[in-house]
Amino acid sequence: MEKILAITLATFKESIRSKVLYSVMFFAAVLVLVSTFFGTVTIGDQVKVIKDFGLFSVSIFSIAFAVISGTTLLFKELQRKTIYNILSKSVYRWQFLLGKYFGMLLTASTLVVSMGLSLLAYLWFFEGGPDFLILSAMFFMVLELVIVCAAAMLFSSIVVTPLLSGLFTFATFLAGRSTEYLLYFVQYKEVDGLAADLLVALNKLLPNLDKLNVVNEVVYGEAYALPVERMLWSSVYALCYAGVLLIAANMIFRRREFN
Repeated sequence: MEKILAITLATFKESIRSKVLYSVMFFAAVLVLVSTFFGTVTIGDQVKVIKDFGLFSVSIFSIAFAVISGTTLLFKELQRKTIYNILSKSVYRWQFLLGKYFGMLLTASTLVVSMGLSLLAYLWFFEGGPDFLILSAMFFMVLELVIVCAAAMLFSSIVVTPLLSGLFTFATFLAGRSTEYLLYFVQYKEVDGLAADLLVALNKLLPNLDKLNVVNEVVYGEAYALPVERMLWSSVYALCYAGVLLIAANMIFRRREFN
């Protein structure tokens, strides 16, 4: 456990100094400020426009950071040949993989928390009070990152180049956000036969990230907080799905040859 913790902290410290992290935060802040302008010229509630743009920014930019950072972690270690020194010090490959995963997840979660709390404070100025549903949205964003970071580790273990592993990870995220639309073509008989069976299989295999996206409910919902039961089962789902991905990543990474 100490070795995993050491690798986690080292990865977190390295990632927290990354230029990508601060670039992501800068563009997210710019998008929120732009949304304030659009809210003043758009017919409707300015606060809802800011909240919608703000939560979208926190979600998509944290995912972008996880994809970029996660798919380059192993590549950097191989390129700098530091992985040889780490694995030669009685560190098992699964410990190395888990340490990298937790370090990346910790950094991405810190990004969500910092941007989410900033958005909460910014909205406080307009609403005259805190909107605690933002905290619920942040919780579900972290759950989404639990799965996306695990997918990044899996594809990094399979594919050598960061570009391909990044594309595969982002494609998994997009497909996961669209799972409810996969069965649309089956239900309305737009496709049948083998194509329909393939869509059903994809719907079951892909992560159901659409269920973890609560932005619309937070922006337009009237509830003070999202149901605790939903948060609990969503947590179980995210942890189990990420666990399967990490087991698969470990099985592949354990057999990988380093040249």
